[in-house]
Amino acid sequence: MGYDERTIGEIADVTKLAGFEFTKHIEYIEDGEIIALRALNLRNGELDLTDIKRIDHTVSESLVRSKLFVNDILLTYTGNGYGDCAIIEEDDKYHLAPNICKIVPNTEIVNPYFLYCYIRSSAFYKQMSNNMTGSGQPTIPMKTIRTLKVPVPKREIQNNIASLLRTINHKIRINKEINNNLVA
Repeated sequence: MGYDERTIGEIADVTKLAGFEFTKHIEYIEDGEIIALRALNLRNGELDLTDIKRIDHTVSESLVRSKLFVNDILLTYTGNGYGDCAIIEEDDKYHLAPNICKIVPNTEIVNPYFLYCYIRSSAFYKQMSNNMTGSGQPTIPMKTIRTLKVPVPKREIQNNIASLLRTINHKIRINKEINNNLVA
């Protein structure tokens, strides 16, 4: 099975919520319509919405660069949870908050779910770990994330892999929900 090896920057756009955007525009409010996703909201490849902060819809609309859309991939790039990720499955519900970045796959090159699954892999995590800076608060800079390598097979192979893994991940999610209901 042949494939090209490409950098994240060649197959996706990578961005984060800028510090000035957070301090100038983001204010967490109790009745906000949009969930501001923080690093603690990414766990084991899924969104963990047990502890959320909210922002006003108009704030999210005014900061389009950090607004989240279906198939955007989130990645924690700093702190003890670095490497945690999730894929967005709904539009107009989420926004970036500090310490996570948004990876927007170029769908002409890469299947978003294929890329998400690779970002969850131990091979990608090892690349991240090898490029971390700092010890107390490990961080990987955005420019370095853009240089991390991803195998990119032919589109048909990507689609087959993504379809299979999506089915497996869906079954795992359902089984976890069943188990949680049995315990409760």
